[in-house]
Amino acid sequence: MLKSLFVINPSSGRQNFLETIEKIISRLIMEQIVNHVDVVYTKQQNDARNAVINLKNKEYDFITAIGGDGTINEVISGVADCGCEIPIAIISAGTVNDFANYLNLPATVNEFCEMIKNFRTKRIDVGRINGKIFMNVVAGGLATDIGYNVSKEMKAIFGKAAYYVEGMKEIPKQLFNPFKLHIESEEYTGSNEYLLFMVMNSQSVGGYKQAAPLASVSDGELDVLLLKKVEFLEITDLIIKILRGDHISHPAVQYFQTKHIKIIPEGDEKISVDYDGEYYGNLPADIEVLEGKVEVVIPPSTNIITEE
Repeated sequence: MLKSLFVINPSSGRQNFLETIEKIISRLIMEQIVNHVDVVYTKQQNDARNAVINLKNKEYDFITAIGGDGTINEVISGVADCGCEIPIAIISAGTVNDFANYLNLPATVNEFCEMIKNFRTKRIDVGRINGKIFMNVVAGGLATDIGYNVSKEMKAIFGKAAYYVEGMKEIPKQLFNPFKLHIESEEYTGSNEYLLFMVMNSQSVGGYKQAAPLASVSDGELDVLLLKKVEFLEITDLIIKILRGDHISHPAVQYFQTKHIKIIPEGDEKISVDYDGEYYGNLPADIEVLEGKVEVVIPPSTNIITEE
């Protein structure tokens, strides 16, 4: 039987999600899938990371990260940095849950327990920005600050709708306010005016499942999307392409895959950076992929990350 550490953010998700966690733990023990569970509840930023950063190799058979993308990021970054080689199981309890949705992870008690019973794992890539681990996305510019500007109360009450409301307020303000960036990578080097930059590990960002249609968490590369300054008459065409998932063919979009990229602001403007839905700081950014850095538990039916 297995031994697990559950790292839980109790402020994530709906009010009844803790009842679901209790059912999961009870069933894992009752069905003799797991015989030992330790639980850590987070109270503030970095608690999830601190719960795993000092673990020794194989101290647990798996760690269960429970919360939104921010909590999951902390667990993954802690495991990646400690080098403890412990697989991570994920239970999404946030508002958007991009990373878990991309991996098609379980949404019910039965599905999660079945996943642990089968215990199929896969090594995945993570990204690193200026020495700090991220699991899904680094972004800046148009609407990328919405995630950390929406209050927890708004998220709890309105869910994803809270992001849409904030976006409707902020996007018109930012649409005609480009900034100049210098990009350095093996695939592209140059300067331009941009409205948005995103460096992604998976396809899903901000609830949009095809933000990076060529991305995979096990291909050893990060997907870069740069949105140039657009004229007013181009906006409708761009929105239509985004809804169809073929926005990377739009002339205002630069899209490529890379292992390493530097994003440097040109000028005095401070450009804030979002990573996995949290505020990181300001540019410049030195971003690289860490191939196969962590191991995650995935459902038997998952085939989205089968690349070797």
